[in-house]
Amino acid sequence: MQARIAVGLDGWDAGDGPLYRRLAVALRTAIADGSFPAGERLPTERSLATMLSVSRATVVAAYDDLRDAGWVDRRQGSGTWVRHRGPAAPFGQDRPGISGRSSTSFRALLEGPTDAIEFTCAATPAPDLLDDAMLRDAFDVLRVATEDIGYHAAGYPPLRRALATHLTSWGLPTSEREVIVTSGAQQAIALTTELYTRPGDVVVVEDPTYLSALDRFEAAGVRLITVPIGSRGVRAADLVAAAGDASPRLLYLIPTFHNPSGTVVPEAERREIARAAEEMRVPIVEDLTLADVSLGDPPPAPIGTHAGDVPVLTIGSLSKLFWGGLRVGFVRGPEPVIQRLARMKLLADHGSSVVSQALATSLLARVAEYRDRRQAFARQRYETLADLLARHLPTWRWREPEGGLSLWVQLPGADATAFADAAARRGVAVVPGPMTSANDAFGDHLRLPFVLDPADMEEGVRRLADAWSSFGSEQLSPERSLRVVV
Repeated sequence: MQARIAVGLDGWDAGDGPLYRRLAVALRTAIADGSFPAGERLPTERSLATMLSVSRATVVAAYDDLRDAGWVDRRQGSGTWVRHRGPAAPFGQDRPGISGRSSTSFRALLEGPTDAIEFTCAATPAPDLLDDAMLRDAFDVLRVATEDIGYHAAGYPPLRRALATHLTSWGLPTSEREVIVTSGAQQAIALTTELYTRPGDVVVVEDPTYLSALDRFEAAGVRLITVPIGSRGVRAADLVAAAGDASPRLLYLIPTFHNPSGTVVPEAERREIARAAEEMRVPIVEDLTLADVSLGDPPPAPIGTHAGDVPVLTIGSLSKLFWGGLRVGFVRGPEPVIQRLARMKLLADHGSSVVSQALATSLLARVAEYRDRRQAFARQRYETLADLLARHLPTWRWREPEGGLSLWVQLPGADATAFADAAARRGVAVVPGPMTSANDAFGDHLRLPFVLDPADMEEGVRRLADAWSSFGSEQLSPERSLRVVV
């Protein structure tokens, strides 16, 4: 099969788009022309990654793409097999974003709980969220809300007012009419992307960045240009240099408690970023989903504070502050832009659930209390994970995050994707750095959320240490020495 792969996938990595999609297209073409006949088992994810000198995550995402389009079957413990019949109709073909980084990294969210320790999703349960007083308040709000039909495309008005107050407390003066409520930050990213871009347009993103945002941009068919971040986040000069002559349509930035690095862009640099966007005439989407989860000093006011004529759309979510299952996000921007987004959201879902919005309204009335609790939680869990890593994996390195819910860990001289594969065999799931990069960079990094129960965290680190101790010998296995030149 090795020879047939070399022929069937010759030149597979040419062209545009993420590597996993280019590989999926090449595999689909090879299946369609009979190079890989029906009923044949394709190489394992790991072996094909080795043959093509790519990350295992790239192969997993490509295989998932083929499965979703109906070209292959994937059987747990048995492998990936070419289907006896291709897709019944073309509607499943070339659908970007159906699999991608999120579904590969956060597989437990799709397939249900397993025995694995999941260092993947930076979200927490909230068993103490709803005390009796909070439930009574929420019920009173909801009882009033049910007096109308419950369709509010821009959001339940009392919640919009509460969010405007919350944003103003960040140093970003906001009125109710400058806010739209969304179903989490994911929908906020999707709506703003749809508003400002078309397939083939250019979006500038940080490298690394939020992996689910990369999925959203790839689903929209845009081209991504990356800008590096440093210990103090992204710099305006680097944004201008990255944009160059590409005429980007959008800048997507995480200036406050950057995901995954936890960095904060200083206030002076935020002014320069707003000024650069104004000169380039490029809107900014400023993702502040983690802005309330500080591990130390409060962050500077949002970039939107310094906006001129070019819109800065500040998006966020209440999921990290309160509870992931709340699924309440928002966009703050100029009123005409919010009206356009409201029309788009009306077509999408007629407005988010008023039940969730009523609860969010009540929770925001006690936001200072919950912020203090969440920040204390994050600080305690960070210290727990940092202590465990220092004791069990002393060669791993990271910079203490200023906020957020994850560590950006560097593995000394190691392939993080290959290590993630080794860790999975020992029952612990981690997100390798390339998943967070539009360029598949950061091959020696892991994103490790510090949200697990301390006992689960300790067991997870113990399993990671077990995997690390034997990882060097696995790297020298005969399978890893095989390369196919294409």
